[in-house]
Amino acid sequence: MQPLRIGIGIHFGEAIVGAMGPPGSQIISAIGETTNACSRLEGLTKQYDCRVIVSRRAAETAGLDVGNLRLHWASVNDLAQPVEFYTLNSLADLRV
Repeated sequence: MQPLRIGIGIHFGEAIVGAMGPPGSQIISAIGETTNACSRLEGLTKQYDCRVIVSRRAAETAGLDVGNLRLHWASVNDLAQPVEFYTLNSLADLRV
């Protein structure tokens, strides 16, 4: 039996966040270009065989030292420009 694997996509930008759905069964959700980019990056974790993909924009905003990581890029449906990103398998991939 295969162990459960998850992928995480991290991007930085604006999103619309709020309670959505019919009264009595609303959920808190986020929508917009940023969430679409996160979803696309999460999907790429399978293709790149990694656990986490962090967009260049999110890495720079968070002040992550990614100098030792290769920069990749992919088109995202709702964005005019491709998203640049780094692949991570663990926090050890980041310089401290």
